[in-house]
Amino acid sequence: MIKYQHPSETTIYSDDRPLLATPEGGKIALDAVLFSLWQQAKDRELDEIVANFQAQGATSNAISAALACLAEAGLLIRPAPPEPQPLKSFSGALVSAIIVSYNSRDWLDDCLQSLFSQTYSPLEIIVVDNGSADDSVEWLKANYPDVKRLGIEKARSLAYALNQGVAVAEGAYFLVLNPDIKLESDAVAQMVAVAESDPCCAAVAAKLKFWWAPAFLNGLGNRVEAFSWGTDNAIGHLDLGQFDDWHEVPSACFAATLIPCSAWDAVGSVDEAFPLYYEDSEWSYRARLLGYTVRAAPQAVVYHAFGSKVPSGEDNGLTARKLRRVVHGRLRFAGKILEVPYLRKFFRNYIVEDWVNFSRSLYQRQWSTALAYLAGWWDFCQNLPMLFPERRRLQARRSRGDDELFALQDGMPSGLVWQGLPELTWDSILYHYLPLLRSHQTRPMPEFEACQRRPHLLIVSNDVVNTKMAGPGMRYLEMARALSSDMDVTLAVPSDTDLDVPELRLVRYWLERPGSLHLLVENSDVALVSGYMIEQFPFLQLTQTRIVVDLYDPFILENFHYHLNEPIAVQESFNQKAVDITNSLARLGDFFICGSDRQRDFWMGTLASNGRINPHTFAQDPTLRSLIDVVGIGFPHQEPRSTPMLRGIHPAFPEDAQIVLWWGGIWDWLDPLTLVKAWTQVVAKHPKARLVFVGTRHPNPLVPRHKMVDQTLALATEIGEKERTIFFYEWLAYDQREALLCEADIGVTLHPPYVETRYSIRTRILDYLWARLPVLVSEGDVTSEWISQYGVGQVVPPLDVEALAQALTEMLDKPKSSWASAYEPFRDSFCWSQVVEPLRRYCWQGEQAPDRHLRNLSVTLPTAALRRGRVARAIEIWRTDGLQVLLFRLRQKLQQKLVRL
Repeated sequence: MIKYQHPSETTIYSDDRPLLATPEGGKIALDAVLFSLWQQAKDRELDEIVANFQAQGATSNAISAALACLAEAGLLIRPAPPEPQPLKSFSGALVSAIIVSYNSRDWLDDCLQSLFSQTYSPLEIIVVDNGSADDSVEWLKANYPDVKRLGIEKARSLAYALNQGVAVAEGAYFLVLNPDIKLESDAVAQMVAVAESDPCCAAVAAKLKFWWAPAFLNGLGNRVEAFSWGTDNAIGHLDLGQFDDWHEVPSACFAATLIPCSAWDAVGSVDEAFPLYYEDSEWSYRARLLGYTVRAAPQAVVYHAFGSKVPSGEDNGLTARKLRRVVHGRLRFAGKILEVPYLRKFFRNYIVEDWVNFSRSLYQRQWSTALAYLAGWWDFCQNLPMLFPERRRLQARRSRGDDELFALQDGMPSGLVWQGLPELTWDSILYHYLPLLRSHQTRPMPEFEACQRRPHLLIVSNDVVNTKMAGPGMRYLEMARALSSDMDVTLAVPSDTDLDVPELRLVRYWLERPGSLHLLVENSDVALVSGYMIEQFPFLQLTQTRIVVDLYDPFILENFHYHLNEPIAVQESFNQKAVDITNSLARLGDFFICGSDRQRDFWMGTLASNGRINPHTFAQDPTLRSLIDVVGIGFPHQEPRSTPMLRGIHPAFPEDAQIVLWWGGIWDWLDPLTLVKAWTQVVAKHPKARLVFVGTRHPNPLVPRHKMVDQTLALATEIGEKERTIFFYEWLAYDQREALLCEADIGVTLHPPYVETRYSIRTRILDYLWARLPVLVSEGDVTSEWISQYGVGQVVPPLDVEALAQALTEMLDKPKSSWASAYEPFRDSFCWSQVVEPLRRYCWQGEQAPDRHLRNLSVTLPTAALRRGRVARAIEIWRTDGLQVLLFRLRQKLQQKLVRL
């Protein structure tokens, strides 16, 4: 079992928010929830923490993920993994390491030592001193005489110094480095290997980590967007290995980049008109528009001090000098690289952004900041006469359009930093790190090893689960009960419930608040969904949680009856929507369940038409049971309890009354009318027979009353048997149904010869069989075949009054006990623990669908629901993190919107 400890002498800073010091001298920003968990974890074991920690969304998975992240961040200590194997030495073409130094005496020793410790050889080291005022030149001469030194008397631009270093380099590769870095011993070997794997490689970007917080990324390459400044990819993210499969990035950060000499000659030198900043991005994007690639080397780890200092966590903003250079740099980048359509968009955004910031600076009397914006634009305009011919020459050589150039950075993660510090929050655990851990997109974590934890299944019911409920709610409740002994099960319901099920976690979600379900889905290993949920909760298309789609209810066939009396155009519209939803579900699921093998054949056609039966899923399992299997309906785990309810209690039910029960709803696609029409013949021969209908009103108030209810009531009244020998009940509580099922003599379910019938499986039939109740049913569905096969009742032709009257009379002639022995074969095959076995197996052994990367989800998103969900999320951020954080995130969202305009 994992036990956690605090690092020795951990310093805590907590002026505005908790900040924890790293052993290397940096700081990590937490929020109150994660800080509380960190405090409680000291000297405690995983199980104890999971059992006692409480917070919103604090499931066992979420707590385990948070503890894993705190440990990987170095803020908690747990048993160490095995020591890595010794690294092998590699040799190849000469690599020239070029370090541009400016007053960098404090950093050079660590940087040079890491270069001399490389497993790769041969290595040439060149230090270009860019007009330093400290003693770094003399120190370098005394301590590293073998390092090639190049001096620039007066400081020039970084680009100029780099070009000077490259001009004297003799290697086949140029390793461009900042002085405030240190490399892992195999970093150069890893970068060279990546470069050699791609003949079109222009540059290789190392995985940069913060020197003072080495568990967090400084970036894996960088990028330029149509808003704000250039940014490092994934800056501030805790490195769990989730980026180790990256192969290409938009741009390389010249803090640590390997460039083949051949690519340098083809692309050209670094643009010396950039005073500082954006020169690396301009060179990288220039290389890519000429047809080259910028490769990522996630295994080449380099630690970067990021500005030669440790951020304090204070929001000091950019200095005026740096701001001037950044404003100029991004304008020159756009003016040189972009085609006209993109150039218009970028410049429009930059003008708006700079004008707003300039005006705010004036309002706040920050004169130096305001002047920096003006100076940056002035510098850019002054250089336009020289920029225009450079732009023309470059654009004439272009082999890639901007659409292709910028497509690579779509979906790249935003930074997770707070005032320059890596940020680790409960929110980021729930919505970012937990999905990665559960979907195995990280390196293995001991908290998530299969031997130490049970899977967490979320069953999302689309119907009421309460004391009174219909078939879907009953099925999900019993399904959850049957699985709860093997895994952690949460049953999410769409309305308040009075049920208390000790072995289950019942939670409420709201259709109008998608976030209420989003949190539950992201905190689960597997989520079971159905029907229209993909439209109501569009985040299901993006989650990394494994999705099981329940196809038990063929709603596309049921809907024909719901809308039968509508104009044909309306029917077509509803049908098209059902078809779209069905196709979206087929593309969504990692695994599918249905009610019977007959249903499975039906849904296999749907899956095939949506491309889900393909070489990937066939290779996984030629039977396709790993894609879709049968999880129908079962018997509750306990035997039904017999309690008097009507016989001898209700004045119309004598002690020897023979009760014929219609249980479970009078729906439009069923046929209660034939039963009422035949009833006069039945009661004439069996005057003590009583017909009981249960289900005149659905327990879900959102379900409208079916027209068939009124027709059945009217017919019973017309023949004079209503409240004499025919009785109607709205619904019964779930536990009360046992009494009526046991008390009845016969259970009846009838249906017309509709297509829905063939593919349905009636929950009420299983209730009849569970209570050992003889069944009278119309032929046509799978349950009628069971009745015939096992001899537990009679099957009649649909809509045949005479056949029905005869069969019912014959069944009433026989005592109920005469059927008893025929039910035994059902006990094992319909036990819930047996029925759910395919789902249990998937939860424990299944993975995301092998063709998940190919799915094409295109369901129309409900914008109103999204807006309500965003408002609720904003309120939650305001309450938990405060107004400043909320405003910061709103600004980020606004900027992301601007880039798409």
